[in-house]
Amino acid sequence: MTQTPASDQQTALVTGASSGIGVDFARELAGRGFDLILAARRVDRLENLRAELTEEFGVTVDVLAADLSSRAGAEKLHRDVQGLSRPVNMLVNNAGLGRFGPTLNQSVDELDEMIQLNVTSLTVLTRLFAADFKQQGGGYILNHASFSAIQPPAHYSVYAGTKAYVLAFSQALNQDVRGDGIRVTALCPGFFTSEFLTKAQQDPGLIVKLIMLKPRAVARAGIRSVLRGKPVIIPGVGFKLLNLVLRLAPRSFATGLADFALKY
Repeated sequence: MTQTPASDQQTALVTGASSGIGVDFARELAGRGFDLILAARRVDRLENLRAELTEEFGVTVDVLAADLSSRAGAEKLHRDVQGLSRPVNMLVNNAGLGRFGPTLNQSVDELDEMIQLNVTSLTVLTRLFAADFKQQGGGYILNHASFSAIQPPAHYSVYAGTKAYVLAFSQALNQDVRGDGIRVTALCPGFFTSEFLTKAQQDPGLIVKLIMLKPRAVARAGIRSVLRGKPVIIPGVGFKLLNLVLRLAPRSFATGLADFALKY
């Protein structure tokens, strides 16, 4: 059963909210009546977004500078949110980083940064806010994973590995905390238009361009699913069908197929 408390009592924290789908998460939540706490490194962008959301939706929006490239940064964000004295009902762990290319061409520092942001900080924030939600009698956690958690493509080996962790962690945690009124959802989208590909240094080929999703639709699917208590959501009919096919295909074939899609 969907648990949807009154919207005027809800506050959501969105990490990585300064660009890309983070903005779409914020807009989707504001449209549902959620007050917001937006966190990212680029505070100037957050301030612009705050002005837009406040004017358009009339919600209360706070902005926090956050560097989640370390455990300490995640712990600081939790303290900063507590300092606002505004109980949070939903955590959207959206901040993440990907690197495209052969793993041996990537530095150890680059790999470590991906792991710290995609795994360590996400885990720390989830743990800290889940404890708060338990005391409050419930809450929602949306963890941004990826379709690569289900089918890892070549040249995204470490990124795919971190997202596989997010998927497994979220599924298991959802079962752990259901009795506390907490719902945890892993969002597993395929490629969608955003700054991610630019930052990842990937020039998308024809196949990737053809299967790209709309970020607003991905954000809407994620928020809707966590409010309905779905443990995993794969946006897009095409990717849902692909997921069914991949379950039946040999792993070697599936990995080769993903590699082909990235090359052409």
